[in-house]
Amino acid sequence: MATISGILKFGKSREMRSVAIYTFSNFFSKGVSFLLLFYFAHALTEADFGLLNLFSNGILFLMPFVSMGILQSVNTEYFKKDNKEFSNFFSTTLMMPMIVTLLAILLFFVFRTQLQQRYSFPTVFALLIPLITLFNFLNEHLINMVRNSNDPMKYLFVNIGRLLAEITLAVFFISALEFGWMGRVMGIFISYFMVAMYAFFYFKERGFIVPVIRKKYIYNELLYSVPIIVMQVGVFCMGSSAGYFIEYFTHDFAQVGVFSIAATFGSIIIVLCTAMLQYTYPKIYSLLSEQRINYAAIRWHLLFYAGVMLLGTGIVIIATPIAYNIMLKQSYQAGLSYYFFICFGYFFWSISYFLYAFMLYNKEKRKILFASLLSVIVSVVSHTLFIKYLGAYGAAVSMCVVYFIVLLITIFFVRKYLTLLFSNNLSKAV
Repeated sequence: MATISGILKFGKSREMRSVAIYTFSNFFSKGVSFLLLFYFAHALTEADFGLLNLFSNGILFLMPFVSMGILQSVNTEYFKKDNKEFSNFFSTTLMMPMIVTLLAILLFFVFRTQLQQRYSFPTVFALLIPLITLFNFLNEHLINMVRNSNDPMKYLFVNIGRLLAEITLAVFFISALEFGWMGRVMGIFISYFMVAMYAFFYFKERGFIVPVIRKKYIYNELLYSVPIIVMQVGVFCMGSSAGYFIEYFTHDFAQVGVFSIAATFGSIIIVLCTAMLQYTYPKIYSLLSEQRINYAAIRWHLLFYAGVMLLGTGIVIIATPIAYNIMLKQSYQAGLSYYFFICFGYFFWSISYFLYAFMLYNKEKRKILFASLLSVIVSVVSHTLFIKYLGAYGAAVSMCVVYFIVLLITIFFVRKYLTLLFSNNLSKAV
């Protein structure tokens, strides 16, 4: 009864309204994208979708090297440092991704011929992928700081504003100017550029940017970046790399495109996960920063989060076939034979992602590194075996298997915290 009473009380609280705003923001963004999926599925070919999938996954692959773990580090230091010291830390770490982006542009340009021959990458990708990755980093940095400042309305404005700009521009470039898949890319580039410019304005307005560079922060972040980069590479290998494996073994962009549509529907679960964690991560970090940690409160957040994710996964699995029949051409129907594997995989990952909060907050570099290396190895081996023999169907099965194994690995590395969460002595502090 106490648990039910607590849930009802939470449902009427300001915190629940914040959760609702974060969730609405993410689902509105995804909802608009899904409504326009019908348009893109008819305006672009399956091969166009395949190329766009590799383009977006190229950004996801580069993201860990550009962000260097700074997003995770700044999120935790926000709750640990005073305002002056945090501004020094923020300003110092902000310049590091810009340097990496310049190096990435140079590297992509040097290997542009090889990328074009192997994956049919247009030369312009050598410039656009690193730049959009940097803009994406600034976008993530912005919404994280807005979230940490507990300003859900501004979070809503930034998320929806960027999406509407991206979609409007993409439709204009594709329909009015007939730019094809390039119109979609241009919409992404311009919308993220606009948000990146606003991010600098917001950081300056909040006093996060100051003319100070501290060498100690550069050194510490370089050390911390190694396990975080490996972690994010692991995230890429578990899911987004599947498109590259499909293309490598099948040489069929259309099959990559069909798979990417199925993964897009499954990614609604990740949208829900992100929306929930936008509220939950700051709460967990705040609870962990207390002198006496309230493990009962953390346990409640975990159970509430897991319940919402399980319910959301069930709804997606039931609703996806209906949406397929309404929105998509017959050529995409093959994805219905395996989309539910992707959904289950994303559910397993959503639980793992919550549990990573303990390692990220405490900056347990060794644990993060080992867990991430294992996820990379498991992903590469599983994707190679399943996709080589089963194609896109095997990719979906492999994602489910990989995410489940990674969940078990994560539970092993955070077992100490889980023991505290579910022990009888919930008032114990560490």
